[in-house]
Amino acid sequence: MGKTAVAVLAGLAGCLLLGCGGPGRAAERPSDGPSGGPANGGSPSPIRPPVAKADGLIVFDGDSLTEGFMLPSGQDYPSQAMTQLPGWLAYVNFGLSGQTWPDLLADVRREVDPLYSAHRRLNLVAVWAGANDVAYGFTAQQMYGHARSYCEGRRQRGFAVVILTTYPLCPHDLDDRYDATRREYNELLREHWREFADALVDVALDTRIGDPSGPERSRYFIDAVHLNANGYAVIADCVVHTLRPLVEKAAH
Repeated sequence: MGKTAVAVLAGLAGCLLLGCGGPGRAAERPSDGPSGGPANGGSPSPIRPPVAKADGLIVFDGDSLTEGFMLPSGQDYPSQAMTQLPGWLAYVNFGLSGQTWPDLLADVRREVDPLYSAHRRLNLVAVWAGANDVAYGFTAQQMYGHARSYCEGRRQRGFAVVILTTYPLCPHDLDDRYDATRREYNELLREHWREFADALVDVALDTRIGDPSGPERSRYFIDAVHLNANGYAVIADCVVHTLRPLVEKAAH
């Protein structure tokens, strides 16, 4: 890797891990208030039922890509996805800038697991991580092992689990090492997800922002890593397409 690539990766790591301007919003425990919106303060329309009373719950967990880094509340992908899903579903968003798979594993039993309720028709976790792990230097095998451990633990708790692949940087060839690790990690998920999850959302194959996309994909990004509201709309569409069969099955 040349000096230019090293410098780019150093800046990239700062964007991923520090949020390019400070830490992300702290993930708070959801309350039983009037909205069943995300723990980070945003809320979709229409108003969702309180988490404790909801017939179904979707927990979104991950890093800044789930948090909706640098965007106004409601433009993150979980908020956009929930506007397309039935009103009997509540949700919380535990996405936090800088998190890696080990970070998610460290707090999942405290944050996510207590939200499970056997009285609901659906308890589901949608988890998305990996970009920070690549920037930190984790191997694809290490990332896959952490992801599998996270998903297996939630299924043992009783949740259905959906996991997302990781899309390329913008532009695609910004860092060869990053991209090689990302691709290897995605292939491991594609090959094995049925062993530890209920569905895979393969955003890396999306023609707008994924590996098949062209230079026009830049219109969905605010920097090399993070998406704008239109970019998160793409993620929301991909997630909703995958979630609908699970939601419809739970509704009957």
